[in-house]
Amino acid sequence: MKMNEAATEYAVMAQEANSSHDVYMRVLEKVKEAGLAAGIHGSNISVVDYARQPVKPVAPDLPLYLAITFFVGLWLAVGAALLLESLSASKTRTALALMAVLLAGAVVHPQAPTPSTSGLPTGVARIPLTQETKTLPNPKDAPTVWSSPGGANQAGMPPLAITQSATSMPAPIAPGDFLDISEFRTPEFHSVVRVSPDGTVSLPMIKDVKIKGMDEQTAAHAIEAALVAKGMLLHPQVSVLVTAYAGQDVSVLGEVARPGVYPYTLHHRLLDVISAASGLAPNAGRLVNIFHRSDPQTPHPVVLDPSGTDTGSDHNPELNPGDTVQVSRAGLVYVIGDVVRPGGFPVDPAQGLTVVQALSLAWGPTQNAAAGKALLIREQKGGRTLATLNLKRMIHGQEPDQPVHDRDILYVPDSTAKNLWNRSVESAIQSAVGVTIYSALVYSQRY
Repeated sequence: MKMNEAATEYAVMAQEANSSHDVYMRVLEKVKEAGLAAGIHGSNISVVDYARQPVKPVAPDLPLYLAITFFVGLWLAVGAALLLESLSASKTRTALALMAVLLAGAVVHPQAPTPSTSGLPTGVARIPLTQETKTLPNPKDAPTVWSSPGGANQAGMPPLAITQSATSMPAPIAPGDFLDISEFRTPEFHSVVRVSPDGTVSLPMIKDVKIKGMDEQTAAHAIEAALVAKGMLLHPQVSVLVTAYAGQDVSVLGEVARPGVYPYTLHHRLLDVISAASGLAPNAGRLVNIFHRSDPQTPHPVVLDPSGTDTGSDHNPELNPGDTVQVSRAGLVYVIGDVVRPGGFPVDPAQGLTVVQALSLAWGPTQNAAAGKALLIREQKGGRTLATLNLKRMIHGQEPDQPVHDRDILYVPDSTAKNLWNRSVESAIQSAVGVTIYSALVYSQRY
C-alpha cells in the first residue's frame, strides 16, 4: 500500500512538473515574441554549461593542493632566477619593459572632463570678481601701446635714450670707452667721442680734457671747469654718459650655464655676474676663485653659501673691472652595483660627501644587495686601492662613516643567495594566494 501511494504521488508530481514546464516554455515563447515586437534585442551572451548540483558534496584537499603548488612554484622560481642570471642586462630590461607595456595596456584611460555650458569643465566653478580681484591687472584691459610694434614711441612718449636715468655708473672711465657728452644750453657742443690711450677726450671749444679714472659725474664737473677756465660759458651744465665700456668687463669661466665676458654694470657683485651667466651648471661646486687684472696669478677663493640665503661680503664680494671669475667643478663619485639608481653624483669640494650620503643619493641598496661586502675603489698616484666596507653597520651607526673624494667608485655587490630566496618566497606567496582564490571559487560554485 505504501509503495502504491508513493507511485501515485510520484505520477501526480511528475504530471504537475511536466505541465508547469509546458506553461513555462509557452510563457517564454510569448516573452520572446513580445520582445521582438517591441524592438528589444536579446543578449549575445549565452550560457553553454550551467552549474550542476553535485550528488554528494565534494571539498578540495587544500593541504595537498598547497603542497603541489608550492613545489611547482619553487622550481619555477629557481629556473626563472637562473635564466635571468644567464641573460644580459639589456635583455632583462627588454623583458621587463614588455611586461610593463602589457600591464599599462590593460589600464582604462580616464575620460576627459565634460565641458559645461559656461565653457568650463564639469566640477569647475568660475570665481566671481570681488573688490580684491577687481584691483588686479587684466591683460585684456591693457593699452594697445604695449603690444604695438612701435612700442612707447607710438603713444607720443620720448625715446629711450632721453628717458635714461641720470645716475652715474660706478665704473671708472678708461681708455677706449665711448662717451656721449652734451651741454644743456649749447646743442653744438654735443659730441660722441672715444677716450684716447692717454685718458683724454677732444671736445669742441676746449680741446683735450683728461678724464681717465673718473666716473660720469666727476668727468662732467671736469669738463664744466674746463669750459669756465677757457671763458666759453659762465654756468655750464654738462652731461656725460658712457655708451660703451672697453675693458670694463668681467670674465666668467668654469661651471656656469653661459660662460663669457660680461659688462661691468651697476650690479657687479659675484652673484650678480653669475646670474648674468644664467646661473651655475649642474656640476658646479661651491668654490669660486676670483683673479684680479693687476695680479692674475693669485686666486682669491670665495665659498658660496650652500643655502643661497647669505648674500654678505664673505659669500658675495664686490668685483672690480677686469676681474676673472672661475667657478670650480664639483667632483664626481660613482655608485654602481646593486643599488636602486646607480650613477655619478657630484661631490662639492667645499662641503664634502660621505659614503652613506653617496648611497642615499643612489636611493640606497636593493633587497638583494650584499651590504656587508661593499668596495670603495679610489685612484691614487701609485694606483687603485680597494677598501671593504660594511654598509649595514655604517647605516646603523655602528661604524664611522668615511668621506669620499673625487672619482671614487662605490661598488655594492649582489647576493645570489638573497636573490634566490626572495624570488622563491615571492613565488610561494603568489602561489598560495592563487590556490586560495581557486578554492574560494570552487566553494562558491558547489555550495
